[in-house]
Amino acid sequence: MKLDNSQLQFFVKKIKLRPDNMQVYRDQISNLKQRLENKIKDDDRTGLKVTKYLLAGSWKKHTILRPTGDNPIDIDLVLFIEGDEDVQNDLKKVHDFIVEYLEEIYPQKDIKKDVDKEGNKSIKIKFSGTGLEVDIVPVVPINKLGDYVWQPERGGGGKYITSVSRQLDFALGLRKSNSSYTSIVRMLKWWKNYKEINQTKNESGLSSFSIELIVAYLDIECGVEDNIEEAVIRFFQFLSKPNFPVISFKNAINKVPEFDTPIFIADNTNNENNVAKKLNLAKWKEVIEEAEDAFDSLNFAQARNNEGDTIEEWKRVFGPTFGVK
Repeated sequence: MKLDNSQLQFFVKKIKLRPDNMQVYRDQISNLKQRLENKIKDDDRTGLKVTKYLLAGSWKKHTILRPTGDNPIDIDLVLFIEGDEDVQNDLKKVHDFIVEYLEEIYPQKDIKKDVDKEGNKSIKIKFSGTGLEVDIVPVVPINKLGDYVWQPERGGGGKYITSVSRQLDFALGLRKSNSSYTSIVRMLKWWKNYKEINQTKNESGLSSFSIELIVAYLDIECGVEDNIEEAVIRFFQFLSKPNFPVISFKNAINKVPEFDTPIFIADNTNNENNVAKKLNLAKWKEVIEEAEDAFDSLNFAQARNNEGDTIEEWKRVFGPTFGVK
């Protein structure tokens, strides 16, 4: 039997960060924002400066999930850095500046302790009590490209050009055109975490951003699908295709370059950026296998004659917490 949106929203409410649990995180975020605003206003140093900040990621895109043991609440905080024309050529300089800057804002925290020891130059602020993790994303504005910025690649490896504000505007447009967009993305993010095919700082996998862009691409190319069940099945069918297409976006700058990765999913603001760059062939095959299994299971679920058997098939895909009432 088929499940309607109201039934699936019951599950979405279980896996999303509930509004009544958000205030404690909001308090910590508000405190961080106030410290940043005061620092930016009072900072009289010459040379490198943080000129503004922007919250981004799943918190801002309204696709955040409730925390689990392996997946804490994390928020992207973008810091815009200006004041040195050569800074784009010196990743270490950017990294060291941000560490020093955060130490000035939070003298009670050991920022260096929280810097990734694997050498990938990622920086987090970790809050006790809630377990909130704030990923610091330094960017340098490129004046000749409007709202585009230069950003160090997470996990090391170089830098790229993107637009954080356009990514957020893109996500807002998707939410406006498809009332079920955030629910669809949340369910698929939960699936990748449950199946352990998610990308981590040390392992290849399917990233949340990749999922968001695939769902967006399907809405753009195949038509908006606000039926959650059909959208989820469409996603799994798409991933199961023998020839996964190159995904690009017409309103993004540049063209897709030559690539040697299993798939290419362009950043919706710059077609040169492959957000699936770290997805290796072995993990991609695993993703395909899980998608094929999910597609078969959910099609079989639609053919079952009673709700109990239908729910069991959905649990194979989304785990034992799945339910519709």
